[in-house]
Amino acid sequence: MKVKKFIRNGPHLPVKNLGETIAWYRDVLGFYDEWSFGDKDGGVRRDEMRLLFAEDPNFTADINNATHRLPLMWFVEDIEDIYAEFKQRGIVLADELKQHPYGLKEFAFVDINGYYIRVAEGFTTG
Repeated sequence: MKVKKFIRNGPHLPVKNLGETIAWYRDVLGFYDEWSFGDKDGGVRRDEMRLLFAEDPNFTADINNATHRLPLMWFVEDIEDIYAEFKQRGIVLADELKQHPYGLKEFAFVDINGYYIRVAEGFTTG
């Protein structure tokens, strides 16, 4: 018998331009298995993490602009290696890798659509 439980969260993120977003995640961040459904809906994957995108430039501008950005959390394993990879890829970091008193080690960057992405390892991974 199946046990009832929640297993993952997969927001369908609005983006400025679907094609540019998929290319950026592939070429800059090393994602793969890109897909699209029509010209406004698609996504990418890296390891077990899947990201879904929907092209909506107006909504994206409402969420991410000069006064605020929507923060996202990516939980990873071996954050030191991922941090070194992202630095080698030339990703501009918004916050360097550090251990926080709340139990997470993390760093952050801003993606092509203005999302503030916190990459973390700690009590909620594994």
